[in-house]
Amino acid sequence: MKSHIWKATAVLAVALVFVLSQVHWASAKSGRPDMEAGRLEGTWVVSVQQLNCSTKAPLGVPFESLLTFNLGGTMTETTSNPMVYPALRGPGHGVWARTGWRSYSSSLLALITLNGALAKTQKITQDIEVDNDGNAFTSEANVYFYDPAGNLLVSGCAAATGTRFE
Repeated sequence: MKSHIWKATAVLAVALVFVLSQVHWASAKSGRPDMEAGRLEGTWVVSVQQLNCSTKAPLGVPFESLLTFNLGGTMTETTSNPMVYPALRGPGHGVWARTGWRSYSSSLLALITLNGALAKTQKITQDIEVDNDGNAFTSEANVYFYDPAGNLLVSGCAAATGTRFE
């Protein structure tokens, strides 16, 4: 009697694992909105507004950036920020991680050169919140500029809105 109960329990457990794996696979394959909501991977067109860190008042005019979040937690960024002229700012490279259902944090580093020599680096950290449909995000960022020796020169704040590029 005990062996029949054990066998029935084992068969039921195997069947349950199989059914659950099929449901998960079918959901992921179908691209159901609840599986895609909050997804950060992909390229985003981002409007960035520099802010006064104390008052959150806008500084200057917004500018555009492109952010690409890769599967696995790496990212690249290109910006049209006019504040680095006449220096040349290269693309930003960084990492990102999920911090909640639709929440993420990221950190990137860009090199700024002047006359072919490294003049400073720019580090941007941000907290990102993706909307319910997964096609827009808002973020708050901290921006830091360092000299080539790693000494902090200046810091700032920004807010951004992103739209998925498809």
